[in-house]
Amino acid sequence: MAVRSKVTILIGCAVVAFALTAAGDSDVGRHRRPTNFTLTVAIVGDGATDPAPGTHVVPAGTVVFATATPRSGSAFLGWSGASTATTAPTRIVMDGDKTLTAQFSWGRSRISGLPNVPQREVPRPRGRPGNLKILDWAGFQGAVTYTLDDSQPSHVEHYAELQATGIRMTFYVNEDTASNDLETWQQVVADGHEVANHTVDHCRAPTAATPQLSGCAFGPAQPSAPAGATPATEIDQNSAWIESALGADGVWTMATPYGDSNWDAFARPRFLVNRGVHQGMVAPNDQTDPFDLPCYMAGATQDGGVDALPSTFNRLIDTARSTDQWMTFLFHSILPTQANWYGATEISSIVASIEHAKALGDVWIDTMVEVGAYWRAQALITPIAPVVRGHATTWRWTLPPNFPPGKFLRVTVDGGELVQGERRLPWDEHGYYEVALDKGTLTLRP
Repeated sequence: MAVRSKVTILIGCAVVAFALTAAGDSDVGRHRRPTNFTLTVAIVGDGATDPAPGTHVVPAGTVVFATATPRSGSAFLGWSGASTATTAPTRIVMDGDKTLTAQFSWGRSRISGLPNVPQREVPRPRGRPGNLKILDWAGFQGAVTYTLDDSQPSHVEHYAELQATGIRMTFYVNEDTASNDLETWQQVVADGHEVANHTVDHCRAPTAATPQLSGCAFGPAQPSAPAGATPATEIDQNSAWIESALGADGVWTMATPYGDSNWDAFARPRFLVNRGVHQGMVAPNDQTDPFDLPCYMAGATQDGGVDALPSTFNRLIDTARSTDQWMTFLFHSILPTQANWYGATEISSIVASIEHAKALGDVWIDTMVEVGAYWRAQALITPIAPVVRGHATTWRWTLPPNFPPGKFLRVTVDGGELVQGERRLPWDEHGYYEVALDKGTLTLRP
């Protein structure tokens, strides 16, 4: 027979209440000596648990009912360790030392839509007004973007597995290939991923030696370009098709076919950023050309990429995190598939790298347009000299062409209040203010 009771245990300076069920003789054994076991509770993502995270000493033979509560904008994904339930509360029998981890998605700010950082309940600074600081990578320790090129059949085949990771990716599509799976690519847009420009036919840009499009991977006339095609029509037709056929609300970034830098000049007047294929990472306020961004191309070592091993992917993520940089993955064909076009990578390796990045907890995983907009805005505003009038300090800026609307920066100050127009900015408990870039002005006052 089991007897329900509520047990309050003193842990350090905190009192933790457990809803416990003390097991009867049949559960514990009539002659078993009472002992204690430890229950270690942890959190991944944006949520709270009861018992709280930490190590708790619990009498042997009791049953702990653990609950999980997601924070605003996040969702509870399930337990790992002593329980693999996908609902809360869950029941843990204390017949030995146990670990229990609550898995939450990373919630997003109601104001900016940016993901919430791990720290919580950070008090608002109340010192003297001053020392405005823009947080690198929205307050995270580095950033990672997953990009996939060519709208390949294997992307469609494995889309459910990619979507199940819970992160937002950037798919660089070509009208010629994406048209074959219209419903899937419409769903990719509806699911919140970025669908961006990789031109219609994936050609090489004109050069002085070859003054026309050439080497087209797709299209009815391949390797020649369709009659009348130019770099401008290759780009503009593709953007128009992404918006009209797939329902994208704007096309903000581009990836150059073949990593051909001759496309950069055509991308510059049309997009926020453009991605190449050469290796490298991007640092806050560095001198990287926004229209020739680096990446790590998986499974194509013969063309300057990296191998497709999970250990390689994890090492790159860890480096971005430890050096406070932004790194981008580029994937082509995904295995298993019958349509292995180029640079094949196992879906399990991609998913494992995502899970590794998510488990770190303090790495920003997002699309090219989201991370790119933050990076460019920080570089724009950081060197601006503010205007001081009386006790008010004001920064003013003009966003560059092709900058997407509705984007934000996260900032801190030593004290005072921040105002945009007549609106006083609220302090976010995760440790920052969120500044609307569309406003073009920010004032700090006592």
